[in-house]
Amino acid sequence: MSLRPESKDSIFNQPVVANNDIFATALVTTESQTTFRIYACFTVLGVLTVRRTVGGVTIAENLNAGANLAANAAYFFDIAVHYGEGINLRYSVGATCLSLKVWEVKGVIN
Repeated sequence: MSLRPESKDSIFNQPVVANNDIFATALVTTESQTTFRIYACFTVLGVLTVRRTVGGVTIAENLNAGANLAANAAYFFDIAVHYGEGINLRYSVGATCLSLKVWEVKGVIN
């Protein structure tokens, strides 16, 4: 199977409010099984959290084992997503998001 990444959303050099959804709308998959690849870089240390919504129920999943991301450092994360799930991201502190990109990689990354 060929992996075909598709950009879902991105922001560049914009402020984010602590513990608020970063994207205006939830990111949804177009495939039954897929992987969202996330690239993130913020100006201050904090925890990046995935907010996953299924059937009106939202749960929080802390990335990086719940540890702070270092300021001005770049990180990549892969998360498995199923059809019907909505995904958004939150950062635990107010910061400038230097870069945040989310791609949908069709199929599951092994």
